[in-house]
Amino acid sequence: MLATLMCGVGHSARGLQIGVVVGEAEQRALLARVYSQGREPRLVSVSSDGRDEMWAIGNAAFLIPAIPPNCPALLEYALRVRREATLTGKCEECSATAGSWTFAGASDNVSHSEIRHRGNCPATDQNIGPQLAEHYDNERRKGLEDALVEASAKTRAKVESQVAEKEVITNPTYETWANDFLDKTLNPRTHEICGHLLANPAQTWHLNTGDRKWRCDQCIPYFVDAVKSGTIQLSAVEEFTCDHCRRQELTLEPMVLRIGNYVIYGGLCRKCASESRQMPRRQEG
Repeated sequence: MLATLMCGVGHSARGLQIGVVVGEAEQRALLARVYSQGREPRLVSVSSDGRDEMWAIGNAAFLIPAIPPNCPALLEYALRVRREATLTGKCEECSATAGSWTFAGASDNVSHSEIRHRGNCPATDQNIGPQLAEHYDNERRKGLEDALVEASAKTRAKVESQVAEKEVITNPTYETWANDFLDKTLNPRTHEICGHLLANPAQTWHLNTGDRKWRCDQCIPYFVDAVKSGTIQLSAVEEFTCDHCRRQELTLEPMVLRIGNYVIYGGLCRKCASESRQMPRRQEG
């Protein structure tokens, strides 16, 4: 099934302990408690092939299909509806609620359940299943090189829609520094990578210099929300340190570096920001 409530004996994922649920009545009781507690869902892990995500709310975990990068808009919408319905207990599209969950029994100490969407809802298995299969079939036919070129082009379009032309680096010295800076941040010994990127590198990579983790388009909004709410604390030192010259200033100019499908967000002091957008003067002979 595409959405699964997993409550296995002794099962754990990155420290998540999932309670034991035996029968349908117990499952319904668990769901009622989970949705009534008002806890924020959290992404626990991503499958090695990048196709499924495990989310947790309290002591319950939900296996939900991942939203693949570059998937068609209608499929992405259907998957988002499915995810929100699973994690909130109510489908905004067809009004199915936690009370309409169906339970498909258990195997290997894992019980499976699925919210019963209306037949015309985009979040149904009948709608999502064939679309996902077709998308992954199409992706398999692409070579990695072609997929990376496509990801780079889409990343460029996204960044150019947000960054003014006058803010683009034109100084060759700074371009060399930017490439070296990217190489350092791609070091797996010092920087983490989200599971979506590990499973499929042919998509946009995002990194904030105050943090040490690369995130995909799906994960970066959760990171931003966590920073705003204070759940994630960025480095106080990096907050006031120029990413180029490493001088500390009370105010830094926002920096967005895009190299291929990699995007780095940070800050430059006024001097470095100005120099990066100027061609170096020619030496008089």
